[in-house]
Amino acid sequence: MEKTNRSMKSKICAACLLILISALSLVITGCASPGPLAVRQASYPEEKVDAHGLFVENCAVCHGQNGRAHTFHGILVGAQNLTDADWQMETMDEEIVRAIQTGPGLMPAFQEKLSQSEIDALANYVRTFKQTSSSSPKFVPAGTTGN
Repeated sequence: MEKTNRSMKSKICAACLLILISALSLVITGCASPGPLAVRQASYPEEKVDAHGLFVENCAVCHGQNGRAHTFHGILVGAQNLTDADWQMETMDEEIVRAIQTGPGLMPAFQEKLSQSEIDALANYVRTFKQTSSSSPKFVPAGTTGN
């Protein structure tokens, strides 16, 4: 009887591990292919790129539309909260570009999926999540100066 219980527990643990690995693979590969907006804008100069649209298409699943990473995928993979004041202050623009290109941790790399102008536009868009004095994310639509 005890041997049967151990065998059943082992099978349940193996099944749970398989489900977890499958879920993580799906999360990672789900972000791995460029969406239609990324393909359409690949040849655009940075100032013409719809960075908000690219963010929604490629990043919001983990980082959330508001950048806070309070999504199922974001929590699962430990996505960066882009509104964190300390992170915004301590992270250089070049580091954001490099993170988008190479994908730190479980984040997918986008250097083969997005053009450099799209990556630069996304890096600038990430800065719009910097907290203002009202403690809400600042949103500057693509193609505007924010004034």
